[in-house]
Order: sequence, then structure tokens, then C-alpha cells
Amino acid sequence: MLNIDVNANHFHAALAEHWKTDSLPDFIGIIAGDGTMLAMEEKEDYVDRRPRYDIRPAGVTSIDSFPGDPEHYFTEVTPYIHRAPISGTDAYAICGEGVMGNEGFVAVVNPRGLVWAACFSVSNPFYEVRVVDYCVEARSTHEIIWRFPVERPWEIGFTYLDF
Repeated sequence: MLNIDVNANHFHAALAEHWKTDSLPDFIGIIAGDGTMLAMEEKEDYVDRRPRYDIRPAGVTSIDSFPGDPEHYFTEVTPYIHRAPISGTDAYAICGEGVMGNEGFVAVVNPRGLVWAACFSVSNPFYEVRVVDYCVEARSTHEIIWRFPVERPWEIGFTYLDF
């Protein structure tokens, strides 16, 4: 995937409609607003009973490549109210959780719709989001900060907050 344009005007119709009702594809990885999807491989390990992650790109696909009716591949998400504006754009970052207790998502949205969403099954919900140095930083309920460059969200970094 190349850089994602935060001011994008091109959106996938089914994805845009589902996003309006707080639904995303049931998918682990990065979902671009145009329907392009980058599957991510999740590996979770524990050090002193605290999770540590290895998240890597696994392959590019699109929502249109799903077999059958893609309408069946969406799942509900719960975005939290907090929004973090992205300086120099009309976009902002949000975060939230999926339907299972272990799922979380982070997204960048502009007034025209979803720019990208990053969805994971090992993260736990994300409850706080901010933008620092053109990176979206989202804090999970594991008290780990996940860092997503705004235009290259698959280049994920982590800050492990030890108590």
C-alpha cells in the first residue's frame, strides 16, 4: 500500500454506508476508505503477565474480493466520543471497541467519511486517542499505546507502560 491520503474523496459505497451505522468489515488489519484492505498478522506474547505484540502486514486484498455478498462481512463497532484533530487537515482520529471484549479499533475520518480503520483482536478496546507528530496514538485497556502514522497506519509502534 502507498500512503493513504487523509483528504481522500474516493470511498467504497458499501463501506461508507456501513460506517455511517458504526459497522466495519470483520477483518484484522487496515481498512482503507476506498475498500483496499491490508491483512495484519497478530502475535501476542506475555512478559511478566503483560502482553507484548508483533503485528506485521500479511497481504493486500479488497472488500470486493470477499466471496458472495460483502454485506455479510460487516460487524458492529462502538466508537468512543473522544476525537483528536489531525493538524493541517479537516480529519480527526477516533477509537473504540468491537463486539468481543478483546477487539479494538482506531480510525481516521474526514467530513466525507472513513479514511482508514485499524482493527485488531489482541489489542483490547482502545479508549483514548491523540495525535502526536502526525501519528495517531491510541491507548488500549491493556495500558499499551499503539502508534499509527497517519498516512501509513500499518507501520505500527508500541509504548508499553509499566507500572
